[in-house]
Amino acid sequence: MSFANQFGWSISRESMFDSCRRRYYYHYYLSWGGWNDSAPPLAREAFKLKRLTSLPLWRGQLIHYVTTKVLSSLRRRGHLPPLKEVQHYISERFEKQFDFSEKKKYLTEPKKRGNRLNIDWLALFEHEYDRPLGWEKIKETLDDCLQSMEGLLECPLLREISQTDSSHWVIENIDLAEFAQVFDFEGARVFAKTDFMFRGRDETFNIVDWKSFRKKPDEREENPEEGKARVQLGVYGYYAAKILQEPLPTIRLQEVNLLDNGKVVVYSINDEDLALFYEYIKKGVAKLASVLIDGDIKSNQALPREHFPKTENNLCRYCNFYRICIEKPQGE
Repeated sequence: MSFANQFGWSISRESMFDSCRRRYYYHYYLSWGGWNDSAPPLAREAFKLKRLTSLPLWRGQLIHYVTTKVLSSLRRRGHLPPLKEVQHYISERFEKQFDFSEKKKYLTEPKKRGNRLNIDWLALFEHEYDRPLGWEKIKETLDDCLQSMEGLLECPLLREISQTDSSHWVIENIDLAEFAQVFDFEGARVFAKTDFMFRGRDETFNIVDWKSFRKKPDEREENPEEGKARVQLGVYGYYAAKILQEPLPTIRLQEVNLLDNGKVVVYSINDEDLALFYEYIKKGVAKLASVLIDGDIKSNQALPREHFPKTENNLCRYCNFYRICIEKPQGE
């Protein structure tokens, strides 16, 4: 049974579009159907390449996954697991996933088993392209994963969460590899992939975004008020207000950097912010629709490849689609 390539907007989709339209075309259109053995060779190659991931992105994915497991354990048992237990688990996942990618098992084993993600499935860019991957980088990545778990378990927000009604928790279900928050925006699907949501004891509605980045020593502290303009949190706020019908004064958007000792920055939104987020999504949808035949998001048929120009710079050789982009592909 076949299914359609449906149009959708998300922050990550627009970001890819803005950085390189050719990459966007390969990722969302050329690769479509490439999982089928009967698909054209170029589509199959594009589908394989779109699933490659970088070392930093892998780190973030693994940290997010184990964070969801810690929250699920907290809800099930009523208390947090010991740090050593969590760090052992993330180390185990790290080693198994790296081994899976290094042996290129991604070429023969499916990413999903039934309707669940094979959590040890990984395809690193460096392994597919036979690029050197030094032990120092690998160790640094593992160290970041271990440190992030320390930041998570020591985060004051986690203690606050543990005192709330867990029946109101919404934990990202990475095992199913699905977007839990998809909503209609004037006929277009919008993806708002929230990491975690909970109802505070003070009746606030909290959306938590787990981060894992290191702040440079010379980087100035951010003003929390300036964070209102952040599009990612803004889309979450729009989703909470317009789709879930949460009153604006109750919405709290919480950014937690697990590699900065679980530091929390809290944002709130008002009517002016909501109007700003609405316009941003509207313009984003129009931008992505501009490369469709007749701008028709229902049929979602991409214009010919020449309407998706390359953005050529020194990052090209690190692009997933480098192999099929350095020369003009045949047979599209």
